[in-house]
Amino acid sequence: MKIVPQAFYLSPAIKKIMVDGDCSIIHKQAYKMDLDNQRLLSAHALTIVSSGALMVHRDEGIPVKINSGEMVLLPKGLYAITDLIPDDNPFEATVIFFNDNIVKEFLEQKTNDISEVKPESTPSKFDVNSSFRAFIDQTISLYEHMKPGPSIVRNKILEALHMICDTNSNGAFIDKVLALKTNPKKELLRFMKLHFDKPLSVEQFAQLSGRSISSFRRDFRQSFKVSPKKWLIHQRLNKAEILLIQERITVTDAALSSGFTDIPHFIRSFNKQFLNTPKQYLLSKRDKNQSN
Repeated sequence: MKIVPQAFYLSPAIKKIMVDGDCSIIHKQAYKMDLDNQRLLSAHALTIVSSGALMVHRDEGIPVKINSGEMVLLPKGLYAITDLIPDDNPFEATVIFFNDNIVKEFLEQKTNDISEVKPESTPSKFDVNSSFRAFIDQTISLYEHMKPGPSIVRNKILEALHMICDTNSNGAFIDKVLALKTNPKKELLRFMKLHFDKPLSVEQFAQLSGRSISSFRRDFRQSFKVSPKKWLIHQRLNKAEILLIQERITVTDAALSSGFTDIPHFIRSFNKQFLNTPKQYLLSKRDKNQSN
């Protein structure tokens, strides 16, 4: 699973047009499908598709396809995002990442009458008109070989949001931006069972579930009768055991597929729970099966 935009900053194949922490504008071209399509968006993202298409899946709601000439607004959170590569061209898209401070500043500039809007589970699509397309192309051309400072990054992102808002006179876009201010609580039992094998920290799980870290720990103990850290390790180890026995994959692959990122820590934890290292445990199971 990739955490973006941070993972994009490390990729030499992705142009970093302008970057200031989790606020940025990047340009992406892809000639083959990325099989690792699990994404944790640590910032809100506005993706403008220029070539090919994008398929976006979320736990809630139905998958959404974004075609060339469209853009999609994605609140920060967990997604499965697949680039659909055209036959004769690469997939191409520009992504604008922005945080809650940008949202607040944009809304303060746009309206003084801010009311709460119920967030939607379905990603929000908009058409890309010629003026906004020209703005994106000009921004890429002007800044791709420069390193603009934080104020320019902030101003360019705000300018992009204002342009989209002004061309959506029915108020649809600003309603979607307003919805970014809300982070509703998710049903904890279902959410954690769906995502325990993602390589996320307790703090990240708390944020994604719509809770502060203190309320997350409290609600978690009420639901699971154990601390989040202990529950996560136990669940991940149980999955790793099943993968080792049934899928016959390597110890490293079993650890990574179960949500562990620190392999020595995985081996120590596995040894503590199963009284054997993963390799020894696997060998003993195979010897037992052969003897039977």
